[in-house]
Amino acid sequence: MPKYIIKLAKQFLLLLLFALPFIAKAQKILVCDAVSRFPVRDVEVRVDGKLIGKTIYLGTISLPDSFKMAHFSAKGYLPEKLKRAEVLCDTVFLFPSKHSLNEVVVIGRYRINADSLSRSMPKRDMKDYGYLPNIGGGFDFATMLDKRLNRDREHTRQNREIFKKLDGKDAIERAYTEEMEKKRVLEAAIERRKANKKETSNAAH
Repeated sequence: MPKYIIKLAKQFLLLLLFALPFIAKAQKILVCDAVSRFPVRDVEVRVDGKLIGKTIYLGTISLPDSFKMAHFSAKGYLPEKLKRAEVLCDTVFLFPSKHSLNEVVVIGRYRINADSLSRSMPKRDMKDYGYLPNIGGGFDFATMLDKRLNRDREHTRQNREIFKKLDGKDAIERAYTEEMEKKRVLEAAIERRKANKKETSNAAH
């Protein structure tokens, strides 16, 4: 074997050994739609303000081992800013923006309700929506008085009954009805989040 080939092979091995610690420290993150649970491609990811790339068609991207904040943004979704500890779960869920909810698209047969939606929310978002107690102690008083929460739950219960009656009927009709419920639940969640943030901002002033 020629000496120059042996030399190149040694250089390649040295380079590989040098890069292994950095490769091992990289963390692969999966970004999914919070409703459909499908991977989201072309999500722009910034770490501590620096753009590191976009998710591939599988919804994955590798993050560096050391960082403080990660910012995820994509067309049609609400931007998400998470601390490093929140990203360590390996899966990040993005919620559709209110504008994208105006278009109802039948994408398949699945069921979505407030319970399954809340399970995919970060805990801090659930606090914004009033489903978890605030750190200061006790539940958000404004949320307790908000009758819309009970109204939303009642609508969810009614739609569950509709789903039961639709069993065995046209799949497109059933999927369309489920999409309408998804739209309503998400719109209510987004409005609640905005209201709670506004209330928190006013209280701070």
